[in-house]
Amino acid sequence: MLHRSWIKGMAIVLVLAMSSLTFVSVGWTDTASEAGKTPNSAGLQAASWLLTLPYGGAKVAMALVGGVVGGLTYAFSGGNKEAAKKVWKPTMYGTYVITPEHLKGEKPVHFIGTDEKINS
Repeated sequence: MLHRSWIKGMAIVLVLAMSSLTFVSVGWTDTASEAGKTPNSAGLQAASWLLTLPYGGAKVAMALVGGVVGGLTYAFSGGNKEAAKKVWKPTMYGTYVITPEHLKGEKPVHFIGTDEKINS
């Protein structure tokens, strides 16, 4: 019984810790954090890594589905590459990894890709 309650408690702590990382104030960062010498920069690195896991997974899933749908578009349109690209570009291009620059608002996140932004 004690083992089960301990696991539940740890799960709650982990969920709260992960959710609190999404609310990290961008005002906490300063110019020294860009050099990677402050606890804030370490926190931003950790937060960006933790946010990349679900975001990157969703982006990769979207790219895989887009690749298949784009391939089917190509096949069913009689080899029309432009039609397939209209599916491939928005689903396969874009941001795959969240960085501290994204969290600080210095760099935009592009879930839907454009011609200009390839894996930014």
